[in-house]
Amino acid sequence: MDRKQIQRGVLLSLATTIAVAGWLVSTGQLNKVHLENSAQAANTPAHSSGSKEGAIKVDVVKPSVGGMDRTSVQPGSIHAYEAAELFAKVSGYLKKLNVDIGDQVKAGQFLAEIDSPELHRDVDRGKAAVEKANAQVGQMKAHIVAAEADLNAAKTAITRAEAGVKRDQAAYHFRDKQLKRFQELVEAKSVDERLVDEKEDLRLAAHAAVEASEASLDESHAQVASAAAKVEQAKADLVDAQAEVDVAKANLAKAEVFADYTRIVAPYDGVITTRGFHRGDFIRAADQNAVVSLFTVERTDIVRLVVYVPDNDVPFTHPGDDTVTTIDALPGHQFSAKVSRIAFSEDKKTKTMRTEIDLENPQNLLRNGMYGKTRLLLEKGASNALTVPSSAISGSIKNGKGTIFVARDGVARKQTVTVSNDNGVLTEITEGLNAKDLVIVGNNNSIADGRPVDAHEMSLPERK
Repeated sequence: MDRKQIQRGVLLSLATTIAVAGWLVSTGQLNKVHLENSAQAANTPAHSSGSKEGAIKVDVVKPSVGGMDRTSVQPGSIHAYEAAELFAKVSGYLKKLNVDIGDQVKAGQFLAEIDSPELHRDVDRGKAAVEKANAQVGQMKAHIVAAEADLNAAKTAITRAEAGVKRDQAAYHFRDKQLKRFQELVEAKSVDERLVDEKEDLRLAAHAAVEASEASLDESHAQVASAAAKVEQAKADLVDAQAEVDVAKANLAKAEVFADYTRIVAPYDGVITTRGFHRGDFIRAADQNAVVSLFTVERTDIVRLVVYVPDNDVPFTHPGDDTVTTIDALPGHQFSAKVSRIAFSEDKKTKTMRTEIDLENPQNLLRNGMYGKTRLLLEKGASNALTVPSSAISGSIKNGKGTIFVARDGVARKQTVTVSNDNGVLTEITEGLNAKDLVIVGNNNSIADGRPVDAHEMSLPERK
């Protein structure tokens, strides 16, 4: 072998070493020892068993068991999980300011107060109106009691009137019979005729008494009807008074709500990130063209990591996919989580899909606006597949089929394999290759089927 052949062999060995090192870097397994071994192998004669005259030196690797995980590494940014700009509902001067930028707050915590005395006066008036309405209800209840008493009295008068009618009717019947007896006696010449006139007068008086008692009974019925109507009127007045109470209470509640608007409270646990005013500033209500908020409160115990997944990875992205995130400002930290939600729609301009990942933030390390990189595990590799460096493929891949060479018994053997995935660094093979085959990498275009080879096996660790 002349000097040019030796140099060519060394150059080919170096190219193969670089390609294999690229594969090792992609799998996260490359270490200093392997690089040193590879470099040493490239600069020293390769050890082989049964070297043949004219054999070409090649590097070989055993396939890595297991398919390629489909991953997507994308930039991501931290967003507040919840953020609220707090505006005033009422206008007035800023009376109290209890927090400032950077303060941690709790849900419901009193943050600031706006001075608006007229709103508190409205509350006082509302309370007085409620008391007045309640007093009217009491009066209407008393009116009902009085009307019902009058009704009962009228009903009692009917009873008395009915008794009077019966009494007077009995007296009339007595006088009528008495008159008839005396008339018979007069005809029999037993009594003086003047006695008949006297008895007739008594009967007429009794008849008048009956008419008077019946009139009194009719009057009593009329009084009952009137008393009953007054009872119904009193009950209607009570309903109206109770409605007035409800109206007064509603007005009071409204006044209290507006009075409560003078107190600004935190909507949830978080931190104050902006402050728009100082004590003494005049605050305009939100419905009066206010453009600057009093505060911004951001929730901090959990944050949203927003990633935009490119079009070719969108079909494989689902809620629940595992992710690992590194933040540029926090070297040495990794944040593992699962995809929380996806937009299910791509942006028309960027052809990317918004994907959100909820990250727990108990130590407040993650801040709104931070950015980094997120690795999304979109699909696990097939367990029945083998993985080799992409440099093992000879020529191009067509219709899922490719060609590789394996070193067997000191010669190169051409094999057709089924390729399921290729990312330019690694190739996933599902058919046509055995886990024990020695796959030639790096210089397949210069190898022919059956050509003698001097194979040097690269020692590769298993992929994790």
